[in-house]
Amino acid sequence: MDDNDRKYQVIDPESEEYKLTDKDLKKEKKKRRKVSAGAKVLIAVLIVLIIIFGSGAFLINSYLSKLNYGDSKGTVNPSLDKEEEISFEAEEDISKQEAADVEIKKNLDDNIMWYDEKVINILLVGVDYGDDEKVMFEGAYLPRSDSMTLISLNLEKNIINMVSLSRAVYVAIPGHGNKRLNTAHAYGGSELLVETIQNNYKIRIDKYVTVDISGFAEIVDILGGVTVEMSAKEAEAILSTSKEGSYHLNGAQAVMFTRLRSIDSDRMRTGRQRKVLNAIAAKLRRSSVSTMVNLLDEILPLVTTNFSKTELIGQAANARKYLGMTINQDIIPHNATALTMRDGKEVLILNWAETKSYVHNLLYPDMTPQSAEDAGE
Repeated sequence: MDDNDRKYQVIDPESEEYKLTDKDLKKEKKKRRKVSAGAKVLIAVLIVLIIIFGSGAFLINSYLSKLNYGDSKGTVNPSLDKEEEISFEAEEDISKQEAADVEIKKNLDDNIMWYDEKVINILLVGVDYGDDEKVMFEGAYLPRSDSMTLISLNLEKNIINMVSLSRAVYVAIPGHGNKRLNTAHAYGGSELLVETIQNNYKIRIDKYVTVDISGFAEIVDILGGVTVEMSAKEAEAILSTSKEGSYHLNGAQAVMFTRLRSIDSDRMRTGRQRKVLNAIAAKLRRSSVSTMVNLLDEILPLVTTNFSKTELIGQAANARKYLGMTINQDIIPHNATALTMRDGKEVLILNWAETKSYVHNLLYPDMTPQSAEDAGE
């Protein structure tokens, strides 16, 4: 693999929509500074956990017992196959689908799983069971994953990579054919989603943390709302006013804002999610310990993980080290790739050779790939 295989053009020079202006470049500089703000969300939560862990075994167990352990609860919606069927009818589109299916098959035949013991990959999954169907309600249908963020801890380079995975990516889901990535959770919970990501992106996922975001509105309200900058189109969609500017949103409005994609695209939607997270970070910096504890009481029952209590305590013990690591943010696909609309659904077809090259270089810089099969994994 030469260096050119590792380089990606973030902006399509042929598309006016993605060309950078001087104003855009200034925004990019601000974004780099805001990475530290986003990190402070994690830092604030970790500080509270450290306080709790320093208060005795009883309190530790009390808080850890609020979590849900194991896979996501729920059953498969019997109409899911029909809902997720993707029809390619035009001759040109059929050719594209056939080419995409061939590419996926070729990718699956690659049995090299990238991993290194000095890189810990944790998948953070956002799902929405709805107001009346919490994580512990086993009668609920398994929801699609609303967001998927890979938290990759590179202990050798002292870097934390926070990488968003686009949910519309066309992938192979074990036992269910080729469908969009976010559907994997609806078919088999976090375990199947992890297996799908490992099979397609060829990276090992060590642990997962799944959060029911139906409680997100309450979390924002506990903080007293958040303030975000909105474009005229965003303000019109959320607040019925066509004036761009800074607006204070309550929990319900913040949820609407993070889910909004009808005015542009899912890629822009992920930007809105990061904007709200930065706003939450700003509030957390001014929050009291009692507010943080209230947040934990609200958040922990909405979390499901395959971490054990012992492993979580071990991770908390490493909190100081993690706080000193550099934090990078990215999205896969890294460049703005055109979406294909099929049956009202957004479908993102990737070049898997290029995608894997970028992901592996990002997560495992200067490291040699290892085969999980050969290592007896």
